[in-house]
Amino acid sequence: MAVHDDIALDEEFAQSAMRGSLFRRLLAYTRPYRGALVLNLVLSVLATASTLLGPKLVQFGMDRYLEPALGAAAREPGSGISAEATRGIGLVSLLYLLNLLIGWALSVATVRAAVSVGQGTMNDLRLAVFEHIQRLSLNYFDRTHQGRIIARADTDIDSLDRILTWGGSQLLSSALTLAGVVGWMALHDLRLALAVCAVLPPLALATHWFHVRGREAYRRLRGTMSRLTAAMAENISGVRVVQAFGREEENLERFGRLHEDFTERWVRSARVFHTYMPFVGFLSGIATATVLGFGGLRVRGGHLTVGELAAFILYLGMFFGPIQTLGDLYNALLSGAARAERIFGLLDTEPQVRDAAGAPPLPVLRGDVAFEGVGFRYDTTPPDRWVLKGLSFQVRAGQTVALVGATGSGKTSIVSLLARFYEPQEGRILLDGVADPGGALRGGLDPRRHSLESLHRQLGIVTQENFLFSGTVMDNLKFGRPEATDEEVFSAARRLGTHDLLRGLPSGYATEVGERGANFSAGERQLITITRAMVADPRILILDEATSAVDPQSERLIQQALERLFARRTSVVIAHRLSTVQHADLILVLDQGRLLERGTHDSLLALGGRYAALHAEFVHE
Repeated sequence: MAVHDDIALDEEFAQSAMRGSLFRRLLAYTRPYRGALVLNLVLSVLATASTLLGPKLVQFGMDRYLEPALGAAAREPGSGISAEATRGIGLVSLLYLLNLLIGWALSVATVRAAVSVGQGTMNDLRLAVFEHIQRLSLNYFDRTHQGRIIARADTDIDSLDRILTWGGSQLLSSALTLAGVVGWMALHDLRLALAVCAVLPPLALATHWFHVRGREAYRRLRGTMSRLTAAMAENISGVRVVQAFGREEENLERFGRLHEDFTERWVRSARVFHTYMPFVGFLSGIATATVLGFGGLRVRGGHLTVGELAAFILYLGMFFGPIQTLGDLYNALLSGAARAERIFGLLDTEPQVRDAAGAPPLPVLRGDVAFEGVGFRYDTTPPDRWVLKGLSFQVRAGQTVALVGATGSGKTSIVSLLARFYEPQEGRILLDGVADPGGALRGGLDPRRHSLESLHRQLGIVTQENFLFSGTVMDNLKFGRPEATDEEVFSAARRLGTHDLLRGLPSGYATEVGERGANFSAGERQLITITRAMVADPRILILDEATSAVDPQSERLIQQALERLFARRTSVVIAHRLSTVQHADLILVLDQGRLLERGTHDSLLALGGRYAALHAEFVHE
């Protein structure tokens, strides 16, 4: 099993005590549904009372009508049961049936109220987690496994269903049922009640054994299931590679071994469960035999009536269920506490990049950008390893700046800082500074003092990931500016040169986007994301290797459109293909986070340095 699978399983089966502060915080999410919660508890009490009333009615009918009638019939053979007794038994039967109907109606209403509380609370928790995840800074996602994040909003919240939906009503109902049964037994015959309770110690030991062994068996089963699912998903994702290398038989054999392991562990877990349940039934049988045997002697001695003995047997059927339910609830509470801790741990994570209190929005930007002594490192990198160090440069509004350098030189980090996905540890970034007589920018707006939303509304970003969302192509194109009209989208696509391509899709702009845009080629995805950025009409445009998957012919067409669009906004371009940056107003050559060279294409070629060497390699490719 992979390491992350082990971690996921450890989290799934983790247990911890439910602290008061944690419980109160979880309970706070039920406040919008407190009316339904109170109704749920009240209905649970009434439904339990109805259940406890059933055996009492049986006792009353037998002792008040049936036993005297049978005794009279025995004394006077042939007389039969009197009409009064028949009416009495009929009346009690009707009352019993009416009580059943009332109990059923109360149970249905209890379930509806419980589901309203539980699902409403869980939905609110999911919304809170989803909203918070969207606000977290990228450094959190750098250091946190994606599976763990998804588990918080999915598996962890789902696991609270037992507590939030059924916990209150089941706890109250089980406690009242157990107290009512034991109290009634002790009140009517203490000796018989103590005899019945003799099965409790072995029941407690068996329940403890089941929870320990059953949990371990289930844990091993889920571990094997995870490996089985991972192998299936891996094989489906890599089916082309599997077929290309003729690995079908080997993969089938490996999957077969995993499946044999899964079957073996499933049998073991089933064996544990089907050992415990028959043993509980055996103890129930012993208790029933005790009631019949010892209770019969008590009836014969005049210490117990036949109706009370019948009620004892009926109440005995209610005796074991609440004990098992309370044990299950306790384990659910321990597991739920661990899940709640992880959920609230995520909700308590503060974003590294966030608005200052009362931060005003940025005004409409011209697009001037200045980096002043910027130093930056990621949280996941060693403290002495700087991704950027002492970086300073300036870009005037409307200029196009190209970032060039080997992988890991810091190009993407620069645009991430400009977009405030991260904050620099040293230096600052300013926007719309004032040019001095020499043309250098002085001062400007510090984005950290303004709202993030106002900055992102004026940025257009096309990354090399080319991420598309579910919906139509038109939905994706309007992602950055939902208020845009269809005609504005068409106009942007025409200027960019992508209109004919988008219109030529199977359903044109209404074409549905598959998962992560899988129904489009890599080049088509890039063209859609580039058009999406243009529709947003940003003041500052960022293209992070945005043409890397476009064929040379399409790249030339897009480059012509980009040149027209660049003239109206500040543009920052990252590209491995130097042909896309030759006409930039400024080229910055980076190496290990430091600025080696700056200038235009011609000036850097004349310099004969790193850029000239990169260009020579590009020409000879």
